[in-house]
Amino acid sequence: MEYQKQFDFLKHKFETGNLSHAYLFSGQDVESLKEFAREFVKFISKGVEGVAPAIEKEQFPDLLIIKSQNSKSSLKDKEDKQEIDVAQIRSAQDFLSYKPYYGSYKTVIIEHAERMNPEAQSCFLKTLEEPKGNTLILLISSKPDMLLNTIFSRCQQIKFFGGGKQETLPQEQKMLQDLLKVINLDLAEKFIYAKNINLDGGNFIAILGVLERYFRQLMLFKIGATEVGQHLPSALQNYPVSKIQKILKLIGSIQVKALTSNVNPKLSLEIILMEVHPIK
Repeated sequence: MEYQKQFDFLKHKFETGNLSHAYLFSGQDVESLKEFAREFVKFISKGVEGVAPAIEKEQFPDLLIIKSQNSKSSLKDKEDKQEIDVAQIRSAQDFLSYKPYYGSYKTVIIEHAERMNPEAQSCFLKTLEEPKGNTLILLISSKPDMLLNTIFSRCQQIKFFGGGKQETLPQEQKMLQDLLKVINLDLAEKFIYAKNINLDGGNFIAILGVLERYFRQLMLFKIGATEVGQHLPSALQNYPVSKIQKILKLIGSIQVKALTSNVNPKLSLEIILMEVHPIK
């Protein structure tokens, strides 16, 4: 199966009675990580009649899946803010307070865990600090650095490299090409670009994601971890590591605000474009 190494690791922990109460699954292919998490829940619940189909339908009484789509605050004003709110975390705490109905574990899966807003993350920290009984919490995230350090440190991180769909989608390629052209423009032209580009819906989040992945690739090239940099514009190859780190930190900060609170997309993009410029 895909990610067999990670599955064997967790399987061994379970069979030897050393399973931790919280794991952070981090990787870019979130859909594959969701499937992996469900498969592992099936495994630890094996022998219980009807478990597999119930988990597929997300109706298994010992499993709760938290999604931003189900957040009431995320859909206020009919706008999906892609947010996991504190009410959802409290429902998870209530869920975990009861003993397992069928198997030996009560499990909570939090998809796109970085979407927990600040209040939700603070509330969730209490669950990690005081787990009850056979509790298993699986956080899934492509941006684990957006979680509070106190949450990160209380979860055992399992990284998932490779596998899944790693190719860049055509629309992302076009978006990246346009952004690379804008980087070489003067400030006035950058502001015009930020004013005219469509930042509604999920477009702003998509742009931030494209920029983040691009500069992470540039970082890997600069530290000698990949040769992908040979295809990067020469002006950007001159960026020092400290400059790339500063840009990634800025993008990450804006991503957090965009996912957890109201933020001005146009102003935020302008701030990023002012920071990103070629170094000759």
